[in-house]
Amino acid sequence: MWALFLLKILSAAVLVTAQGPPAVGGGCTTNSFNIPSWFITDFKDLVDDERKVAFGILNRATNYTAQATCGIDRKGYNLCSVSGQSAPGNGTIEIKALVEGTVAQVSVNQTWSCNDRGTPVQFTASGRARISLYDVPEPEASSTFPPLLIQGTLHAPVSITPDRAAGPQGHDQKGCQAASEKPEWNITHIYYTDRPADGNVETPSRTFNLLFTNTANGYEGGCVHGSLVGPAGETSLICAGSEFGNLGGSRYAISTTASFDPSDFKFTVRQTWFCDDENPSKPLQFTASASTILPLTCTTTPLSAGSAINETVCDRNPTLVLAGNVDSATTLPPYSLTEPIPRDNTCTITSILAPKWQFSAFEIVYTPEKEEWEAINFEIILATYSGFQYPIPVTVSRAAGREGGWFECVIGADGANDQPLWPYACLVQFNPETKELKLKADWQCRELDGDQPVNFSGLTTTTIKSDFTCETFRDMEVCVTEDTGFVWTADIGGVVWRSVPQSNP
Repeated sequence: MWALFLLKILSAAVLVTAQGPPAVGGGCTTNSFNIPSWFITDFKDLVDDERKVAFGILNRATNYTAQATCGIDRKGYNLCSVSGQSAPGNGTIEIKALVEGTVAQVSVNQTWSCNDRGTPVQFTASGRARISLYDVPEPEASSTFPPLLIQGTLHAPVSITPDRAAGPQGHDQKGCQAASEKPEWNITHIYYTDRPADGNVETPSRTFNLLFTNTANGYEGGCVHGSLVGPAGETSLICAGSEFGNLGGSRYAISTTASFDPSDFKFTVRQTWFCDDENPSKPLQFTASASTILPLTCTTTPLSAGSAINETVCDRNPTLVLAGNVDSATTLPPYSLTEPIPRDNTCTITSILAPKWQFSAFEIVYTPEKEEWEAINFEIILATYSGFQYPIPVTVSRAAGREGGWFECVIGADGANDQPLWPYACLVQFNPETKELKLKADWQCRELDGDQPVNFSGLTTTTIKSDFTCETFRDMEVCVTEDTGFVWTADIGGVVWRSVPQSNP
């Protein structure tokens, strides 16, 4: 079982290297869709003639900043006075606060517009947060108040609460930060073989692998080298763990490097991980290392019956506790461990700003004795130009006719893709003489808010600007574009959308 796990780690390490980190987006529009939120800073609890609270506020999508002062003499939420720069894009901001006992609550409702993507977009978002007054310093020390995150809910142009990222494994596990100050790894399943060359093996080979667990965050992984060939000496290992299963979600990923020297069984590991269990506004990045001579038990056996050449196999069954030293502990930006990476051309953003379908593999099927087409086939995908996804095949049969000359689509299997970029339903009209194709399509985007996806609908009218070549198969004539790789895009017009619970596709 553990050997299979190590094989997966080896494959995954290659995958991580090949794909690389996702591109970081930015800009007003992108950030407004991905991270609508605010920071509360310099919070003060003031008692003069009347009690007030005062604080700074930062819109993290637009970098808008202001100061708010809120009288709290009345029960319930009290409207705050806001001073500072004007709200961007003819926007408005409303801030309210209340204090009940030792807890303050702040609510924000703000509108703003962005036009950095060529299409002006009006945003409305709201959010609220609770503040324990026990955590509020004296007014003269308000600058020491750590930023407080208010996670926003968008109300326009779509109603969604963008998902936070899961963050690197174990970042919020209780005791992560404290245990990281004295790092340890549990090392298991250590296995080393040394197989010299003989008449049947052209070159000698040495293999090494082990599993490890970081005791601070529970992160499990493994290191492997499949062929330590050549003279003995320190050799780098390939190490990986669960991070390859969560590509693209978090800004930070745990990384491990290690080496092994067959000459003296010296193993060295260096790992970087993250903790915010004590205070998410002050996340920490730890880098630690350790080195030891592995206490392996070795046996030597002939490579084959009567052979004078022996193979050495070394292992260790009990768990080895490896203590390390912290090389560095770095404070990261507030709440950054669960901050999603803003993505520019997601399904939702593309569907609102510049929706297009990309068509390919177009095919017309005729029955010779009939003048009309019998079926059309094509592949389709939303043209986001972001990441790798494959188009979906669509089949339209004349037998699936509907009113008004429309024909129903049959959408192909999507391979259980979690973030499809194609319709879940569509209707088609096609004129083979003019090669005009009309497509009424419904599609869904859920990459920003998995609990409340957005359903879109729109109409596309396009002309296939390619000649066709035809061949007869049995009693059917099949016509395809002369260039079988012909691909084109077409705008989606009249797009409308609505947010829906995930249970209602």
